[in-house]
Amino acid sequence: MKINLYKIITIIVFIIVSIIAILITSNYLSKKEYKLQSKKYALISKSIQDKIKSTIEKKKNATLALTIPLSLNKDVLNIIKYQKDGKQLNNLSYLLRKETAFKNVWFQVLDAKGVSLYRTWSKKKNDEVYKIRKDILSMINEPKIKSTISVGKYDIAFKAMVPIFENNKFIGIIESITHFNSITRGLRNSDAIEPVIIVEEKFTKQLRENAFTNIFIQNHYIANLSVDKKITEYLKNKDIDKFINKEDYLVEDTYLIINTPIFYNGEKLASFLSFKDINKIDTKDIKEYKQSVFLYLGLFLLLLGLVLFIISYYLYSKELRSLYDKLNENQEELRNLNNSLKQTVDEEVRKNYKKNKVLFQQSKMAAMGEMIGNIAHQWRQPLSLITTAVSALKLRKELGILEDKDYTESFDLIINSANHLSNTIDDFRYFFTPNKDKSKTLTNDLLEKVFKLLSAEFKSKNIKIIEEIEEIEITTYENELIQVLINILNNAKDELVKIEDLNARYISINISKIKNEIIFEVSDSAGGISENIIDRIFEPYFTTKHQSQGTGIGLYMSKEIVQKHLNADIQVSNKESIFDNKTYKGAQFIISIPLRDEN
Repeated sequence: MKINLYKIITIIVFIIVSIIAILITSNYLSKKEYKLQSKKYALISKSIQDKIKSTIEKKKNATLALTIPLSLNKDVLNIIKYQKDGKQLNNLSYLLRKETAFKNVWFQVLDAKGVSLYRTWSKKKNDEVYKIRKDILSMINEPKIKSTISVGKYDIAFKAMVPIFENNKFIGIIESITHFNSITRGLRNSDAIEPVIIVEEKFTKQLRENAFTNIFIQNHYIANLSVDKKITEYLKNKDIDKFINKEDYLVEDTYLIINTPIFYNGEKLASFLSFKDINKIDTKDIKEYKQSVFLYLGLFLLLLGLVLFIISYYLYSKELRSLYDKLNENQEELRNLNNSLKQTVDEEVRKNYKKNKVLFQQSKMAAMGEMIGNIAHQWRQPLSLITTAVSALKLRKELGILEDKDYTESFDLIINSANHLSNTIDDFRYFFTPNKDKSKTLTNDLLEKVFKLLSAEFKSKNIKIIEEIEEIEITTYENELIQVLINILNNAKDELVKIEDLNARYISINISKIKNEIIFEVSDSAGGISENIIDRIFEPYFTTKHQSQGTGIGLYMSKEIVQKHLNADIQVSNKESIFDNKTYKGAQFIISIPLRDEN
């Protein structure tokens, strides 16, 4: 045979085998990618469903913890016994909206016959509520603490009822009603989802007239007031039943839609739909897997071409009959070649494993968010117990019904929970428990130490520092507070040097004592922070600087220090300030350190 014929045969064989290998690989990858995506969606769905259920249970327990102390409140007793005004309950409702996550809290006081004596949301009273509410009638027949989730004529809500006794005689009921809005807001912020609470259609009729949100889609009531308008428009053009009857999740358009049914006493009340943009789900592992498969396919085709070339050349050099005669003799040689190819593949796999291991080590720090999630998962229950105990103590103290027994029981609970937190954090101590002691210092001395490090550079860049410092003694982690101030000042400096007018570079530092807090205010004249990114500047690795100039970790670590080590708060906003009788716009950072946390 001529050499050209061998070449043609070799090329044809290579093309055919390559096409078959590519088709098989593509089909395999398609199925594998679908399985990996389904597994990832299932994990995300399970995680969100578990969190929603946990959050609902926590809100239900918190509503009950809020109600129990009120059963001993003198003002509540006066409403029942003497028909007095319930102004104190209105004040409590306002205080809860202002200071806690309870943004919509309603209270109702009923007598032992189930007649409403006072409502915080309405002036209506003296109506026989027991005739229209079976749970009130049940409470009258068997007075005991009840915590429920139900749909009334206003909304789906958490309801906690506590019987009130005087001299062991049942005289009335105190009821607290809270809503789901705080839950949906919290999940939107923490899990990047858009939540929609869709109440079962059988309750629509009773909600039509007095609905709290007044939002209805396809004869379904939407319970969360802050629902995203884009999602409501989306649902108007879809069959809602398809979503609320789905047991786990489905993927449609650009959304991963997760359904978490809300049941109470075996009755389905609503569906908690969570919409997550699938484009924002991390699929890096799937992409890396596909790249690895195609890498191996390329290696296979390369080796295949090499083998075919060797075979083609071998066939050309020998007569066909001579080749057949020597096939048996060359079996060992072919076996060795196969082993060599296997070793080559194994070596490539080993190298790829080492590369992946190095990449894993390099990405360890980027996994801090996941570790924090693990801490939060382990801390959720003890923190919930501590929050409930402290809230109850605070309310009892404010209502004047705190007893020594309450102190002992609550502090035992808090100590046990705190010990659990301590054991949990041992595994993460290198991230969150630096071994440092607080020290006393004067605010003037603190600023002097800061500018010993910065003044030369600030002066060289023509940045003017305006100080208004109230001399205050503060007990704190001095070095860490200095580190935070330096981070903020350096960020201001980096923006100010972009201003061409050397006479327009100002930084103002104001330190004062307001009530029980020491306030550090740092303002500049650099033009302010874009409103599109101001909410993100404390995120890790977020930076507007070139990669060679910033890592995006400075402000994130500053916030971690302020909140977790100094037990304080840090805020940022854009503000207009006056320097040398001229008005400049710039960023303002405010650090508020409570005096009560200094000792």
